[in-house]
Amino acid sequence: MADASAQNDKVDVEEVPVPPAPDPTGKGRRKKMVNRTKLGNFNLDEDVNIVKSWLEISCDPITSTAKKKDRMWDRIVQQYNLRRGSYPERSLRSLQSHWDIIKAEVGKFSSFYADAIRENPSRMSDADKTTHATANFAGILKHNFAYMHCWEIMKDEPKWQDPKPRGFGKSTGGDGFGEDSSHEPDTSDLGDDNSSPTGSARRRPMGRDSAKAAKKKANSSAGSTSSSKYASRMQDLSLQKISILQEESMRKTDRFQQLACIDEKRFEEMRSHNQSLLDIEQEKIRIMCEKHDMDKQEKEKQEDERILGIDLNACTPAQRMYYEALQEEIFKKIAARRGKRWEKTGALNHGWERQPYLCFLDFISGN
Repeated sequence: MADASAQNDKVDVEEVPVPPAPDPTGKGRRKKMVNRTKLGNFNLDEDVNIVKSWLEISCDPITSTAKKKDRMWDRIVQQYNLRRGSYPERSLRSLQSHWDIIKAEVGKFSSFYADAIRENPSRMSDADKTTHATANFAGILKHNFAYMHCWEIMKDEPKWQDPKPRGFGKSTGGDGFGEDSSHEPDTSDLGDDNSSPTGSARRRPMGRDSAKAAKKKANSSAGSTSSSKYASRMQDLSLQKISILQEESMRKTDRFQQLACIDEKRFEEMRSHNQSLLDIEQEKIRIMCEKHDMDKQEKEKQEDERILGIDLNACTPAQRMYYEALQEEIFKKIAARRGKRWEKTGALNHGWERQPYLCFLDFISGN
C-alpha cells in the first residue's frame, strides 16, 4: 500500500532558471542558479487531460507514425495547456513522468481485466469484471488501482483492450509481472498471434497508408455527394428564381395595365373638365359682348334722342345746319332698322318699295 501512496502523492517540481548575478568583486560572473518551484499534486481532471491529449496526438493514424518523440510531446504539452483552465502549467518533463506512471498502472490493470474476461467470459457483467480485476490488482500488487478514471478512457483503445496475460515467472519486483509488466504493451506485441489466446480476434489499429486511403476515399465520396447535392440545390434555386421572376413580371404587367386605365380615365375627366371651363368662358364672353352692344345701343339712343330734341329755331344758322345733318343721319339709321324689320314682317306687301328714308318720312307725316 505504500507504493500507491507514493504514486498518488507525487509532487511536481519545476526548475525555473534564474539569470546569473554579476560578481561584486568584479573578477567574474557567478554560476547560474536554478530555482526549484514545487507545484501541487496532479488531480483527477489533470490526469484525464493528460490521457486525452496523449490519445489525440499519438493515436492519429496518419501523422503519428511520422512524428519524432520530442516533436510529438511538444504537441501533447500544447494540447494539454489549451484546456488546463485554472490548473497550473506543467512542464514537458513533468507531463512525461506522470504519463509513464499512468501508462504503467493502466497496463497492469488491463492485464488483470483481461484475465477476468478469460476466466468468466459470460457469467459476469462489465462492472463485476472491473471489480474482480481491481480486487486481484490490490491483492497481488499490494496497492490499490488509483487510475480508474483514466482506464475508463483508455480501455476502448486497441493498445489496452486485450494485453498479454500476466506472467508469474521471473520478476524483478515480485509483483507477478515480467520485465515489461510496468510498461505499456507495444502495438507489435498486440499484433502477435502467439502472445495471446485472443490475438487473432483482436482489433488491430489502422496503419498510416490504410488511414490515408480510407480518408481519401471518404473525401472523394463526400465530394461527389456534395457536388451532386449542390447541383440539385442550384437547379431547384434556379427554378424557384424563374418562377419568382415570372410572377413578378405578371404582377408588373397587371399593375401597368391598371395604371394605364387610371391614367386614361383621369385624362378623360380632365378633358371633360377643361371643355366645361371653355364653354363657361365662351358663354361669359358672349354675355359680355351682348351687354356691351346693349350699352352701346343705349348710349346711341340717348344721344339720338338728345339731338332730335334740340330746337332748331333757337340755334344759330351754323348750328341749325349741323343738327339738321345729324338728325337726317339719325332718320336714315332708324329707317334702315325699320326697313329690315319690315322685310321680315312683310311690310313690302303693302306697296312700300321706295327708299326706307322716304317711307319713314311718309310714315311720320301720315301719308
